[in-house]
Amino acid sequence: MEASGAAVVRFRGPSGGIVGHGVLVDDEHVVTCAHVVNAALGRQLRSTDDARGQVVRLEFPLLAQLTALAPERRAKVDAWEAPGTAFDGLDVAGLTLVGESRPIGAIPVPLAPEGHTEGDVLLFGPVEGRPGGWVSAQLRPLVKQYRQQIDQRSQGAHVAQPRYSGTPVLDPKAGRVLGILVAAAAARDDADVYAIPVSGLVAAWPAAFAPLPTSPYKGLEAFGQDDAHLFFGRDAMTNELAAAVDDCGLVPVVGASGAGKSSVVQAGLIPRLAAGRTDWHFVVVRPRPNLVTALAAGFARAAGGADPVPVSELEAWQTRIASLGLAGAGDLVLASTGADRLLLVIDQFEEAVDGTSATDKLLDQLAQLAERERSTTLAVLTLREDAFGRLFVRPGPFGEVLRRTAVALRGMTAPELSEAILQPARLRGLTVHDRLVHQLASLVEGRPGALPLLEFTLDRMWATLQRGQAILSFEAYAEIGELHGALAEYADGVLAALAAEERSLVRRLFLNHLITPDQPDARRVAKRTELRPAEWAIAVRLANERLLTTRGDEGEETVEVVHEALLRAWGTLASWLKEEEPFRNWRRMLAYAMRRHAAGEGPAAVLTGPLLADSERWLEERPSDITVDERRYINASRQHQDREERRYRTLFEDSLVRTLTQAAQRADDATTALLLAVEALERSSEPAVDALVRSCLRQLGASEQEEVPKTKYEHDLRRTTHRIRLREWAAGPPGRWTTRPGATRHWALGDEDTRVLIDERGAVQVNWGTSDGDAAVPLARPTVIAACTDTATTLCLGTEEGQLHLYQITDSVEKMWQISLPYAATCVAVDGQGSKVAVSCDDGITRVLSAQAGGEEALALPSPGFVEDLDFGPDGLALAVQTAGARITVWDLTAGQRRCDTDTPMGHIVFSADGEYLVSEGPRPESSDNAVRLPLHAGRLSALARRVAGRDLTDDEWQHHVGVRPLT
Repeated sequence: MEASGAAVVRFRGPSGGIVGHGVLVDDEHVVTCAHVVNAALGRQLRSTDDARGQVVRLEFPLLAQLTALAPERRAKVDAWEAPGTAFDGLDVAGLTLVGESRPIGAIPVPLAPEGHTEGDVLLFGPVEGRPGGWVSAQLRPLVKQYRQQIDQRSQGAHVAQPRYSGTPVLDPKAGRVLGILVAAAAARDDADVYAIPVSGLVAAWPAAFAPLPTSPYKGLEAFGQDDAHLFFGRDAMTNELAAAVDDCGLVPVVGASGAGKSSVVQAGLIPRLAAGRTDWHFVVVRPRPNLVTALAAGFARAAGGADPVPVSELEAWQTRIASLGLAGAGDLVLASTGADRLLLVIDQFEEAVDGTSATDKLLDQLAQLAERERSTTLAVLTLREDAFGRLFVRPGPFGEVLRRTAVALRGMTAPELSEAILQPARLRGLTVHDRLVHQLASLVEGRPGALPLLEFTLDRMWATLQRGQAILSFEAYAEIGELHGALAEYADGVLAALAAEERSLVRRLFLNHLITPDQPDARRVAKRTELRPAEWAIAVRLANERLLTTRGDEGEETVEVVHEALLRAWGTLASWLKEEEPFRNWRRMLAYAMRRHAAGEGPAAVLTGPLLADSERWLEERPSDITVDERRYINASRQHQDREERRYRTLFEDSLVRTLTQAAQRADDATTALLLAVEALERSSEPAVDALVRSCLRQLGASEQEEVPKTKYEHDLRRTTHRIRLREWAAGPPGRWTTRPGATRHWALGDEDTRVLIDERGAVQVNWGTSDGDAAVPLARPTVIAACTDTATTLCLGTEEGQLHLYQITDSVEKMWQISLPYAATCVAVDGQGSKVAVSCDDGITRVLSAQAGGEEALALPSPGFVEDLDFGPDGLALAVQTAGARITVWDLTAGQRRCDTDTPMGHIVFSADGEYLVSEGPRPESSDNAVRLPLHAGRLSALARRVAGRDLTDDEWQHHVGVRPLT
């Protein structure tokens, strides 16, 4: 109760003793009992002498701090209703502070509305030896016109006593004054005290305490059917519309934004029709979320359905409208209501035309209403004039009817405007200064869109009225910023009351969601789903301040500006728009491109060039201002552009490679030819280009091979010991063989843990380490080719008859499959994972078989000539095939195509661990510490070729052979 206590005042008599209390009810007015003022002036308590004009001192007891004195003020008696007996007369005095304003901390407590009859209350008064005390009590009903009973709850030291007179009766929950104490019993055991209720205070001083009448002006809101008694100045227009409805089943009302189309239909036409002899029923809808849904919901409610309309009922009415038409659906409503005729009002019809087939069908049905003779269902549309211009030229029946039946909403004349200004105020017992009426009418006449500003200005002026004031004056007009500044000043005030981050949200909300990109003065309806939670929260706050309107249209919440006049009149918004002009210009172009894309114009409707670059820049700089749809469209455009750039880059590179290849083939100088071929290779890994570089190297007498220390590839070269080729078998076991006491010579495949031993007769044994666990592998014919993985977990054996056997070796030997090759084989290889087998046959075909699928053939690679060696790449996706003519071909097993060909002899071949080279021990492995390697990777071959050339192409050579300057 801090605020309530701070408003309590105390009066002292001439001798200094406390004589009563009062309460500060606004910034300058205090109310107390008249007999308390008598006591403060030293007069008889019940004196009826008029005390108006007298000045008394009062103090604020609950503002005293420690030993400091309570602050004092002087107040003049301005209202006086003399006391009678304790239960006679009003006994009220109204005082106004003079000299100084209220003390800091003295927070007024306003009067409660009249008619509060019961509830818990608090009373404040003096207590001996203390600043004062609160008494709990309960309010009872009136016992006389201006006397209300109060029952005290405590019988201790804190009870209401005679010096409590004038103290406020406070509602502790609402923080309002319910009256003032007027009579307290002298006997301590008498708990009843009495108060003067608020009605008595208002009767004593109506100029200060009487509540102001509510504003009769609508501000930015349209007049509705319930506002007909406040709607003036449109009688002539209303009569014209009523006559048009009587003549035709479809009446479009066309006017500028802010001309009052909705108001004249709902507060003028509908009440006029309802007052006639025909029994009308009215269905008023706005086409949200679309016209089909809005009409179905409107008919459902008109027929007595629930609100909101259940989905099942909504769908049922949509079906009825589709099958029966609007006239048939209207007949169903009339049958359920018993009315004679139905008027369908579609407000803001420009929002309905969305180009969908369902809406187009409804437009045709609306046109049919105009052709019916004395139709029972009629329609009135309110339509903005810019939208009317687009629909005016629409082909088909709707456009034809629109051109024939449209009624233009004229601007109001000066006399009509004067009536609209004066008459609502007179209904509330007030008037408007004559010169102000004339000035307002002259400013608005000829400007139909200014009507909302007029209503808003009058409403804001009404808010400045003081109690007892009976006229809207020029002073109030100037205070609110006049006609052109009232709305802007109000909106700026609302904005200034927000925190900085909230103002930023408001700016984003208006610029990104509430304004039509192509028309800054045209409002846009934003769905809640489009907004971030913080944006929706600020939208609700602005709706509470009457700047925005939120709606729930058939389950979909939306927000929009309360009227487009706000968009035209708010200077702050104009400055935001100016600052945002580059961003908004870009957004307009983006919206146009998105519309083209949505219309199905194909690749031409994606962003390209500077517009795409600008879009990506705005997306990076203003991510929170870009909508989800805009972001999706920009990203899709970037992906399309990347694909196109890659395609053009590929086409260009292919063309350049062809040019370089042809230039290399024509070049007279071998070094120049090599460098041109290298330039082509660095842009394309095609086998033909690879072969060209190798050919140019040979023309220069250079070898593709490089000698490297054998130790660098020692692990890779060991793989050659895991294969036996036909030519090796014919020569017998070489120097790399093992013997045991009494054993014959063997080829040894595998590692120390698992060895596969093959003797010169082709008999096979598997030996596990040094144990005696040898296993003979039975074959129908002697083994002549063999290969295994490094650890001999997978073993493949081939016979002279062309049989191929695959084994899995763990702690035993398990035969996986056996197949018969169409021809005898010369060599075999197993990839490192044991998943593929390659075998070369005498028919000039190297077959790649699946180890897991029973030896099923996956690829057949042409390998003409006697194949001497095979090796799989480290990843199993490449295969090197070396024939007796020193021809080496590397195959891409994924694509089944050649990667490169070379005629460089190498002996036994293996891939390096990185797959970028083929490595061999060379022709005399026993007498050299070096191995040779052959580059396979384009980058490695290019580097080798550049080292051989010893230079780069000059600019002149580029120009001469390629026709352009050097390209990087």
